[in-house]
Amino acid sequence: MALTDTRVRTLKPKGKGDCLAADGNGLYIRVRSSGGKFARTWQFRRYEGRRVAITTLGTYPEISIKEARLKAAELAMKRTGKIWTVGEVAGQWLKERVDHTHRKSDQVRGYVDRAILPALADKRLRDIEPSDIARVIRDYRDRVAKLPRARTGGRPAARALLAVFKGLFGYAVANGFIPSSPAAQLTAAVAGQPPAARERVLTDDEIRFVMATDIKAGPVLRFLLLTGLRLGEAYTGHREGQYWVVPASASKNRREHRVWLSTLALAQLESHPWVARREAVQFWLKENAGGWTAHDLRRTFSTRNNSHGVAPYIVEKMLNHTFDGTMSVYNHASYDTERRQALENWSDWLARLSAAPAAVIPLRAAARD
Repeated sequence: MALTDTRVRTLKPKGKGDCLAADGNGLYIRVRSSGGKFARTWQFRRYEGRRVAITTLGTYPEISIKEARLKAAELAMKRTGKIWTVGEVAGQWLKERVDHTHRKSDQVRGYVDRAILPALADKRLRDIEPSDIARVIRDYRDRVAKLPRARTGGRPAARALLAVFKGLFGYAVANGFIPSSPAAQLTAAVAGQPPAARERVLTDDEIRFVMATDIKAGPVLRFLLLTGLRLGEAYTGHREGQYWVVPASASKNRREHRVWLSTLALAQLESHPWVARREAVQFWLKENAGGWTAHDLRRTFSTRNNSHGVAPYIVEKMLNHTFDGTMSVYNHASYDTERRQALENWSDWLARLSAAPAAVIPLRAAARD
């Protein structure tokens, strides 16, 4: 376990002996009792053949933990004489740390394989500058922004890549390959200015189109509008009786989400597994939907239900949002009955709206699947 200032200050030897605590990368703090006081000395220890060679680095607190780690890292590099490349350290990091501790290790590997290795694999680790990392992140952001499913200019992917860079170079520092991380001072600003929050809500005629269209994506779009689910949740969830269940692993807030399925929502599942792939739905929306997105269906669901008199906290539960402030601490009610009734009422309202004649065709007349 890495040392902290609190632990170093409170370490005391038992009896008349010394106390030795490891920080990692060959760095130790030695605590010795002397004249009723405690002397704390930094040591760098390494094996040379069958014996342990000890280098004294100085005393604490004259030399801080950070300074001692930098000294130990320098000595470790001199000891091995190895010049690490980004590719070598990335492979070791994935194998030793990510594969064993990260909940979504495949995603981390994907960022390493798609963005980091093609640009930096053969570069020496100690030569990497913050500007090199920023360039890779921006290039990756621009590549993602060109994909059919991209709706936010690639910025979320760029921020995720920054987190991977921080993890990789943090591992390199912890193992003494470099004295400091070139990614440490980079922030989400490197991904670019975030867009203004969307406010798009579908009109009555646009809702009628969604409820009546026979394009391949139609059942998915109707399912989203009827349930308030995210597009990904419609593809990663599953049916249990008359509920649609989004597992915690696929939920944004890491909580299982159970959604009551009205008769109209159940009818859309006749096309499940969905005929249209997720990417195809996103591409169709980008090319044909006239300015609204799959997530705008969720916003429409929330806005319309609130305007129909459903209590805001019920709507938030229907969206699987977490409460703020004291409600998040004290209110753990599920409101199953209220949510079920609200979803049935919403389904009935959509059915009535769909039966009324539309004033205009909201999408391009030639738009097909």
